[in-house]
Amino acid sequence: MIGTQDETTVARTRGALVALRAAYLAALTLSIATTGVPIASDRMLLWLVLGLVVFTPTAWGRLGPLALDWVPIVGLLLLYDLVRGLAAVPAASAHLWPQLRVDEWLFGGHVPSVWLQHALYHPGHPRWYDFATWAVYVTHFFALWVTLAVLWRLDHARFRRLAAMAVSLTVLGFITYAVFPAVPPWLAGDEGALPHVSRLVLGMWQHVGLHFATPLFENGGGFVNLVAAVPSLHAAYPLLLTLAFWRGTPRWVRAGLVAYTLAMAFALVYGGEHYVADVVVGWIYAAAVFAAGAWVQRAWARRRARRAEPSRRRPAVHTA
Repeated sequence: MIGTQDETTVARTRGALVALRAAYLAALTLSIATTGVPIASDRMLLWLVLGLVVFTPTAWGRLGPLALDWVPIVGLLLLYDLVRGLAAVPAASAHLWPQLRVDEWLFGGHVPSVWLQHALYHPGHPRWYDFATWAVYVTHFFALWVTLAVLWRLDHARFRRLAAMAVSLTVLGFITYAVFPAVPPWLAGDEGALPHVSRLVLGMWQHVGLHFATPLFENGGGFVNLVAAVPSLHAAYPLLLTLAFWRGTPRWVRAGLVAYTLAMAFALVYGGEHYVADVVVGWIYAAAVFAAGAWVQRAWARRRARRAEPSRRRPAVHTA
């Protein structure tokens, strides 16, 4: 009788869990269908953390570790959104020429954003590659953080390493924005330093009728830094993922990661959001953070090995 009651309780619990997960997926699908992919940090993090709770076995018993691991990440991203506008300065006070001159030097006097748009972009009549550019760009807002959520469930050690690198990279980017505000190509066009450069991604949001994303690209509320161009974190995050997953993964995964990194770089330059110089600096930041993280990991492993060595050498004590 007791066994039957236990089986009934387990069955009901499983049924409730299935229903809860189905409700979560239905609500997320409805939200995406009505308001689009949750790219604002607060919405994205809400769905992400809820998903971790709902899809983690014995989640209620792991709320403590979940909070310990994710509160710093959530706090950082929300704080970043709140304070990034404080680092903004008027375009006239930001650095306009260094990154522009680097691109001209690299490409024989041409600026890639200008000639790519001249060759490929047709305002009001988007081509398939415009939609692809838009889609790749949008992944910046969630790809790294969703990857961390998956790792939290499947490989906690790798989660902690990648989370530390992601947080470090984001903080370094913000510091650079504060000390070196830089004008992106589309704004340089508005300032007359370049021929007109369209902000393709913003135009695509409006073309598909999803105007809710407009505040992410405008500074009306003071939460957006329009001169946060160097380094390009949009470029840095994909390279960080590529480096983090390079070892121990199949060739097709590595090829996909490289393709994603290059596709994001193209989207940023073609879309007028960044110069090639901004992308390269972002890659340098990502590589430096990854190298520093790997060095810290090796140093920590050596330290643990040295601590364990005396106990291995200590002779066993024999008792009569």
